[in-house]
Amino acid sequence: MYFTLFSLLWRGQTPGKKVCNIRVVALSGEDLSLWDAFGRYGGYGAGFATGLLGFLQVYWDPNRQAIQDKISATVVIKGSLNQPVTTQTIEDAIKE
Repeated sequence: MYFTLFSLLWRGQTPGKKVCNIRVVALSGEDLSLWDAFGRYGGYGAGFATGLLGFLQVYWDPNRQAIQDKISATVVIKGSLNQPVTTQTIEDAIKE
């Protein structure tokens, strides 16, 4: 509930993500919908079920997505809420 509500109401950020200056957006560049937020954080269960490999996947996945990002078609990007999200922003996040 925590992750879903904060991500929905704070446009892809939780308090921890806000401190780290990162946020989650849909691959289309739009803010998360309720279904995206719910699915993404429900995907944490899949990350634990894979023996944490679902979380470590960001290190070898070409799009830098963990299992919860794959499930909900999202990506984590650097930047504040004021930063416009473009396809270039998403491509830069994937390249890092």
